[in-house]
Amino acid sequence: MKAIFTGLNGTVAPEVAKYFRSKKVEVIQYDRNVIPVDNEYEIESFLKLHQPDLFLHFAMGTPEWAGLLAKLSKKLNIKFIYISTVSVYSGKSKGPITLSTTPDAEDNYGKYKRVSEDKVLENNKDAYILRIGWQIGIQPGTNNMIDYLYKEMDKNGVIKASSKWYPSCSFMEDTAAGIFDAIQNHPNGIYLINSNDLFSFYEIVSNLKNIHPNFKVAEQRDFIQDIRMIDERIHIKKLSERFKTLSIN
Repeated sequence: MKAIFTGLNGTVAPEVAKYFRSKKVEVIQYDRNVIPVDNEYEIESFLKLHQPDLFLHFAMGTPEWAGLLAKLSKKLNIKFIYISTVSVYSGKSKGPITLSTTPDAEDNYGKYKRVSEDKVLENNKDAYILRIGWQIGIQPGTNNMIDYLYKEMDKNGVIKASSKWYPSCSFMEDTAAGIFDAIQNHPNGIYLINSNDLFSFYEIVSNLKNIHPNFKVAEQRDFIQDIRMIDERIHIKKLSERFKTLSIN
């Protein structure tokens, strides 16, 4: 099996690619320095050259690019997967979030992802839309929760974390497994990929102290929101299971 990935210079795509390779999937990079994002002929030629079974679109880019990739994937009978985000929800709705919750984000990033989802589905009704939460890495250095927490420690000497905020989040390797499960074992459609079954942000950071003992956590109670995504169709390791075995070693 072959899969083309965008976003391999980013945060999530490399971890997902690593998991896919472990499942004997050949991963091919879409390099925007070589293949333009707005030249339909060159993109189609690239796809015909490699003849992938899957196309996973992680990278930031215009909604029009996402739509074009979806269109060409449909034309060439390639399964198209758009990696979206929990940020398409504003958090105003009472959580947890389910498939019946309407995406209502009004901030720039959330609106951008909502429009991109729409462009994908306009051009390819058979596409997958996979909404993922905040990613938990192991070390700082990329755009993930651990990096944010280290920056908060460097800036303030303490991490202020609400015990009334329930975010969607997953360890990146678990997100990778969830993405693979959605594609391999389920029909096209919208899926919500999240590991957080019952933890507040304060509890999450407190548990992460087991592998980052220098974290100092201060409980806050002023930010109240439940934005956990719930989709029981997806097989993904829950945080409650992760935290039972989380340790420095």
